[in-house]
Amino acid sequence: MQPLNEEARKLVDKIRDKLESTHNACEKLEEEGKKEIEKGKAVRKAKATEKLSRHFLRQIDKIAFPNEMSYSELKELHKSLQNMLSSVGMERSLWFPRISPLFIIARKRVDFAFSRLAGSISEFGDFLSDDYSKARDVEELFSETDEMKRLLDNLSKYEKRRNNIKRRRQSLQTKIERSKKNIESIRSNTKLSDVKETKRTIQQLRKQVKHEFRHLRKPFLKFANLTRGPQYSLSSEEAEKLSQYMKDPFTGFASERPSYPTLKSILRKMEYAMEEKKLKLKSSRLRKGRKKIDAILNKNQLDNLYQDCAKIYSQRRQLISSEETQAAQRKSKQLKRRIMDLQKRKKAVDARLETLEKKHNQLLEEANTQKAMLEKSTHKILKEPINIKLNEPSNG
Repeated sequence: MQPLNEEARKLVDKIRDKLESTHNACEKLEEEGKKEIEKGKAVRKAKATEKLSRHFLRQIDKIAFPNEMSYSELKELHKSLQNMLSSVGMERSLWFPRISPLFIIARKRVDFAFSRLAGSISEFGDFLSDDYSKARDVEELFSETDEMKRLLDNLSKYEKRRNNIKRRRQSLQTKIERSKKNIESIRSNTKLSDVKETKRTIQQLRKQVKHEFRHLRKPFLKFANLTRGPQYSLSSEEAEKLSQYMKDPFTGFASERPSYPTLKSILRKMEYAMEEKKLKLKSSRLRKGRKKIDAILNKNQLDNLYQDCAKIYSQRRQLISSEETQAAQRKSKQLKRRIMDLQKRKKAVDARLETLEKKHNQLLEEANTQKAMLEKSTHKILKEPINIKLNEPSNG
């Protein structure tokens, strides 16, 4: 690049000298015009000459020379010089014939200066298109190298951020697993395991009670409507228990006193309402309801089920009300809330990690594309096959 830049600098200095000479020639043409105006001769042509000279000078003064030699800046300089010649040439061809034959010597001096300048500019353009085109390739290579560095720096930053988030994610996962183990430890070392077992038994018995009371569900509902009138009244205990049987048959049944007297009292009153045909039901439902009432009142069909329900219901109440169980439940609830909070935070971290993974993969793809371009550009300049190796990205 050094000899090419030296040659470019010489051509630029040559153009600078020619441009200064041209500037001087234009100033002399302007002075000629001013003199004629002062003499009062050919004033119109003299004013046109003065105006045209000022246009030439303004176009020359617009030219800015670069401080450093680079293909892009020299190409921009050449473009500015060509635009200046084009503007000057258009104005010259328009006005020189109109001011002829005045200032012929000054005009020839201007034409000569611009002609020499145009020759240097043409030589400069040929140099840029031919020899100095190598500089363009090198500059493009430098630009591609800088872009490669930028991509690798960004890739490294994203890898660090990704690895930090992965470590944070692992930390959250470890805390979640530890909290879950603590909950299991509390359950296995306290009466919570018994509470859990009673809950499972109650779920099974709840299904059995629901099944046994299935033919009484509709009669209960119809009878509850009847009790709002004066003819069929219930005690407060019976009304509360009836409501309980409609909403949660298991709890209503299991919380009965031995031999479930409240249920039987309700059923007797329901049976009486059926006999009086006050309980409006479809014949099939009425028949099934009467059959179930008879089985409960006269055949003690639910005795065994009641024993199981009352026993497990009482056992669960005792377990739940114990101080040890309540303390274990409080601790377990605290741990569950902690797990929920940790899982929420982990979900947010997972979302951030997914976004970073996408950006990381995008940058890696861009880096590989840039690597291929860089290898191609280097091969073009050095005429040798080049293989650039990138560091393998860390997986954290």
